Amino acid sequence: MNVLEDVRIEAAMIRTYPGTATTLWAVEAFLIQEGHNRPVQPTEQPVQIMAGFVYTHCRRRFLRWDGLDAMARQDEQVLRKTFPPTFVHRLLGLLTEVPSLDSTRAAADLAQRIVALIQEEAQEPPPPSPGSAEDSNENDDQEDDGDDQPPQSQGDDAQAGGALPSENDSAAGNGSDEDADTGDEEGAGPGAGPSGDSGEDQGEGFDGSQDQRPGTSHDAAEDRGPAAPAGNGTGDEGDDGREALQAVLSAGESDLPEDPFQAVAEALSRQATGHSTLLLPILENYEGHVLQGQTALARVRSESAKLTARLQGLVQAHTMTQTRTVRRGRTLSANHLHRAAVGDDRIFARKDRRVAPNTALHLLVDLSGSMQGYQDQIALDAAMALALALEPMRGVSCAVTAFPSRYGFADQVTRITSHGDRLQARAGAFVQGGRGGTPMTGALWYAAADLLARQEERKVIMTLTDGGPDDWSSTKEMVDRAGAAGLEMIGVGIATQVAGLFPVAIRIETIADLKGQLFGIAERLLLV
Repeated sequence: MNVLEDVRIEAAMIRTYPGTATTLWAVEAFLIQEGHNRPVQPTEQPVQIMAGFVYTHCRRRFLRWDGLDAMARQDEQVLRKTFPPTFVHRLLGLLTEVPSLDSTRAAADLAQRIVALIQEEAQEPPPPSPGSAEDSNENDDQEDDGDDQPPQSQGDDAQAGGALPSENDSAAGNGSDEDADTGDEEGAGPGAGPSGDSGEDQGEGFDGSQDQRPGTSHDAAEDRGPAAPAGNGTGDEGDDGREALQAVLSAGESDLPEDPFQAVAEALSRQATGHSTLLLPILENYEGHVLQGQTALARVRSESAKLTARLQGLVQAHTMTQTRTVRRGRTLSANHLHRAAVGDDRIFARKDRRVAPNTALHLLVDLSGSMQGYQDQIALDAAMALALALEPMRGVSCAVTAFPSRYGFADQVTRITSHGDRLQARAGAFVQGGRGGTPMTGALWYAAADLLARQEERKVIMTLTDGGPDDWSSTKEMVDRAGAAGLEMIGVGIATQVAGLFPVAIRIETIADLKGQLFGIAERLLLV
């Protein structure tokens, strides 16, 4: 069932996303290269032979993976030598229904029908009926009497229910193989649909397009490969393959073949081992200390109010509509018409409209262990003052995040404020302390993901740090990727140089100087 369900899901993926055909085949090629997917051998257990054949046959014939041609041919030859010809013929007929599977329930039903087929074919043939034995005795009497009448044919005995001699076993085997080959050509060919009589049905129900498969196409005869030699099951005289079917039914979990996709999972796990670079950390919500937060808010409010007044005046002056006189236009300036008397043609008025701020800011605060003491408090006060100053500004949205987490975990960042939060309600989250290392890569990734979901035209990440990141190369790569995505990256280094990391960098000698630099930083955020 797992094999059938995997093929059904992979075909559905290819129908919706045709490019996944190349990716899925790359996984299959990896399994073949690593030896996890290989042709079955006659010496293997019957259950492994059957499972290996179904796996390869379905992927080659219904997913149209031509790279499995040789393996599919060998698997079919071993299958025909191991199991009864009639069973192989009927199994191939059932597998033609794989393209029509449309649900897990349908895959389970088909798997149950295959199991029922194995149970049916594994049963002993019925014993000869009494009537056939009497007929045989009569024939013997006729022979003893010297009657010239020819004896009954073995075919009549077979029809009467008697067991076939070994010579006719071989003949029957040849006939069954012929039927199996015919059924393979007609029912299980690359273009066959669920009923085996229409390639169009398969195209609509499974593949969707011939261009989705990797490699080149082959005709049905080449795809099936040379016919397997006729014979009786395993080829041993007197063994018709029922023992192999019975071995399949009695197989346990330990007898099943290895799941090839488990090898893929292990390979991916090995690739991930040893990589400490965090791409998208988990957001840690932090409410903080309410009373201490209100104390910090009162401490920075006066300074923030002055900063807000200066910023509002700056923005107002920048966005104010200004009128100037020009030599051409459609509107005359009434105050400058006298210029025409002296030959000055600058008598037309033109209004210059400037765009108001439309900015989303994400402020990252480095709270690594080196910030412990008084520096972490000053940095958080500065961040609070800046966020509080920008809060009443129309067209400006600000979020503040600290890294690492409160317990120094590199795979988490701590939420201080989100876009739209009121500082009055989130003041307690600014009460924190230094801890851990400097996992700047993950913090930048989180801030970038936050801003890319915003609607503002301008998006800015400003990082406040007093040291280098834990992984300089990955942080630099993240800065470059964020810049390529249209985000502006600003670094504020405290007694350290971050110009080699951020395209726009500001250096201050002490963290206490940060408060004095807030106006210049805010001006850059709003107007530059």
